[in-house]
Amino acid sequence: MGVPADLDHLVFTCADLDAGMAWAERTFGVMPVRGGAHPQWGTHNALLSLGRGRYLELLAPDPLAGPAGRANDRGRALFGLAPAPEAGAAPRLTTWMVRSRTIETLLGGALKAGADLGRVQGGSRLRTDGTEISWQIAVPPARVLGGCVPWLIDWGWSEHPSAALPEVARLDWMEVTHPEPARVRAVLEAVNCGGVDVRQGSEPRVSVGIACARGVVVV
Repeated sequence: MGVPADLDHLVFTCADLDAGMAWAERTFGVMPVRGGAHPQWGTHNALLSLGRGRYLELLAPDPLAGPAGRANDRGRALFGLAPAPEAGAAPRLTTWMVRSRTIETLLGGALKAGADLGRVQGGSRLRTDGTEISWQIAVPPARVLGGCVPWLIDWGWSEHPSAALPEVARLDWMEVTHPEPARVRAVLEAVNCGGVDVRQGSEPRVSVGIACARGVVVV
């Protein structure tokens, strides 16, 4: 149940950010910190540290998003937000990301392994203190292998989001389940995530164990 050394963050999607934050406090014993808005996706987020260089992101539709953001159904679908999560449902782990300074090289390796992990785009958001952080991210054309393989991200010169968060939890283990485990393993190897435990299962699923004030919580 290895955790990739370069794992950057886990994306948990929910219908309402306040409700998602309350769920995280009940589940992990700590309240996440509000992050900011993503105008290009029509979303906003809150963050919970999983140790230096890693964090858990709660991602929800932003009710204050402009028309362009609200209309970005494709972007929301890529993150697992479309169709919209059921109101009141617990947040779900739908996407995960690894960081790399050589995204283009990893994209080429993934293509050889049979998966198109996308093209590199720029992104940014304003933190609640008004400072901007930016990144480069490979945005896939569709959800790849049911979300069992990661997106690729490079924070460049921006301070990593985890640096501003209190270290209150730790990612203890990670496991992937998929109907075609060999396909998933090949892509994970290509993006330097070969240590992840991949098992046969009827549905695509990513499970993690998070060590926190409540013990090791499995989600």
